[in-house]
Amino acid sequence: MRLAFFSPLRPVPSGISDYSEELLPHLAQHAEITLFVDGFEPASPSIREQFHWHDVREFDALHRARPYDVCLYQMGNHPCHLGIYRVLERYPGIVVLHDYVLHDFMRYLCEVEGDEEAYLAGFPEGEGAVLFRRLRAGIWSELDHFAHPGIRRVVETSRAVIVHTETAQRQVLQQVPGARVHMVPMYIGPDASPFQGLPRAEVKRRLGLRPDDLVVGTFGFVSPSKRLHAALAGFREFLKECLGAHYLVVGADNPGFSSAQLVHDLGLDGLVRITGRVPWEEFYGLMDATDVCIQLRYPSAGEMSASILRVMSKGKPVLLTHYGQFREFPDDCCLKVDLGPAEVPMIAAYLRLLAEDPALRRRIGENALQHVRVHNAVERTIAGYMQAIQAAIK
Repeated sequence: MRLAFFSPLRPVPSGISDYSEELLPHLAQHAEITLFVDGFEPASPSIREQFHWHDVREFDALHRARPYDVCLYQMGNHPCHLGIYRVLERYPGIVVLHDYVLHDFMRYLCEVEGDEEAYLAGFPEGEGAVLFRRLRAGIWSELDHFAHPGIRRVVETSRAVIVHTETAQRQVLQQVPGARVHMVPMYIGPDASPFQGLPRAEVKRRLGLRPDDLVVGTFGFVSPSKRLHAALAGFREFLKECLGAHYLVVGADNPGFSSAQLVHDLGLDGLVRITGRVPWEEFYGLMDATDVCIQLRYPSAGEMSASILRVMSKGKPVLLTHYGQFREFPDDCCLKVDLGPAEVPMIAAYLRLLAEDPALRRRIGENALQHVRVHNAVERTIAGYMQAIQAAIK
């Protein structure tokens, strides 16, 4: 089977780039894969050596000369998927919908690319026109992006859709009843830490942290929806009773958001280390140093968080927002934080509980690790992909 695989890849700074590079070697055991990228050369030597790759603009000629059996599109809510979307419009295939909400992408099509028709087609009849008028009038809030998914055209154009959560599957079917939607668990790649096997105290020492300090971490891209303000406010409350603690913020800030300014405004200078985007080895190494992770998210575009799965795969107890797709995690492998007035007090209370009970930290972390090993095993992911592909090409 010949498979045309469309996705951002490194050096494009996207979680979907990371996801695709981790998935591809396993998927390549079941199909002959050609990669299509939009205006860049893949940075990974192993990707360039293992796969033939082309720019998306070459697809038409290559497909005419020797047709592919199926096109597989990795689609997310970001302008870096523009070239992928343009091919999808002409050649229906299987869409891996990483974000149930594509409104940011559709708005980019409308306001930057001038494609009003595509924007209107992303929504149920009449809804797009109302949203378009509100955009033009400036009657808009960020929450509007999450309330109006804009996935209709992508889903209706596709031969099948893959999502990574049951919540996203239900949401897609609500927008496009009758769509062929497959729930396939997300696979994440192997641990790349240089500290594997070392005691945590030694890892902390090597990273310049005190071995006995409780280290709290947040990992992945940082934006207002990741609720770092609430996480740090809860940490600040926790510090009133536990002075020996440190916070790591590991990941790049989204445009317009400043982790450093937030830390300063909360009076936490010197207690929070902000790393920005780091190489994989350092990313995983910093996870080794953490005792507890806080990975909140609201509102959400319906995505599964690879950062949450990576944290769990390291056997870390993690605090999650009790909302949407994150409710699907079993209660014994994480701690769920309510939205609203209870959010900050709950974070502080959970941190106190975990600081005082190392055995509880270990037990929750072990449950998290076991959940990811079973539910997100690469065998399950590949089986789900192949089932969706075979169903689409019949």
